Amino acid sequence: MPTLGAIRDHFPNAFIEVMGYPAHLELIKGRYYADVVSRFDQMDIAHLFVKDAEIPNSFRERLCQMDLIISFVSDSDRIFSHNLNASKARCIIHYDPFPADDAGIHMIDHFLHVLDSLGITYTDTIPKIFLNDEDIRFGEDFVKDRIAGSKKMLIAIHPGSGSRQKCWPIERFAALINRLNQELQAHIIVISGPADQEIVEGLNAGIHDDFTLTDQLPLAKLAAVIKRCNFFIGNDSGITHLAAALGIYTIALFGPTDPKIWGPRGESVKILYKKVHCSPCVADMRRNCFTQICLENIKMEDIIHEVRSKG
Repeated sequence: MPTLGAIRDHFPNAFIEVMGYPAHLELIKGRYYADVVSRFDQMDIAHLFVKDAEIPNSFRERLCQMDLIISFVSDSDRIFSHNLNASKARCIIHYDPFPADDAGIHMIDHFLHVLDSLGITYTDTIPKIFLNDEDIRFGEDFVKDRIAGSKKMLIAIHPGSGSRQKCWPIERFAALINRLNQELQAHIIVISGPADQEIVEGLNAGIHDDFTLTDQLPLAKLAAVIKRCNFFIGNDSGITHLAAALGIYTIALFGPTDPKIWGPRGESVKILYKKVHCSPCVADMRRNCFTQICLENIKMEDIIHEVRSKG
């Protein structure tokens, strides 16, 4: 988002199209960053990944109408970049979405460096999400319709992640929710995504008080609900970055991954990270780790303290 924002600021009158996966891109479509979004898994795009492919004329003409194309595609065999260059589009920049393993650079800064080749200056390195009026109304109505006494403290919690190895123990999340309910009279909104069903079932078994479940909401609507909350607590996940970009106080629990590279940014972000001798670890080590001492070292009191201090 900071990279797209800098491009938007530098070319204020440009028509910006972003290709990617629609479920993610709805957060930027018509919300400052992009005028239109399109699917990256469309048939025409598939030709670009085939060696010596014949690009359809209609797609070639479409590419040639663009003044600038920036490709953030991992392309070690150079097939994609070769085919895209063959389209004869006016200006194409290829940029690897992943930095070198030893670069030690935050992912946001890595993406921003693509702007150097364009002479685009930037000062903002914190992602921001711009909700529209429809989004905001949805968030307000969600809280009003589902949560009695909605003026009380609202805390959103996402106990899942793209990898189970990055998740704080589910029994601790259940105990945390019970304490937040009982000691702070907070109402908890539990966020569930496509891979979180088993985790939510585990929560149900351990939670004594009521909570509200948001199950697989579209990202823009989920963002509106999170924006309505006072706090967010979650693992190293896309949803935690979403909360941070909304500007609400975000407590991010990090264990096997390096927050210097993957941590959410924001003035209201607190990263809890108890580095141990083996952290951060590479993906292969993470998959074979059964102790998770890096996450086990984050105690419930650490989180309760943060909520109390900012509450």
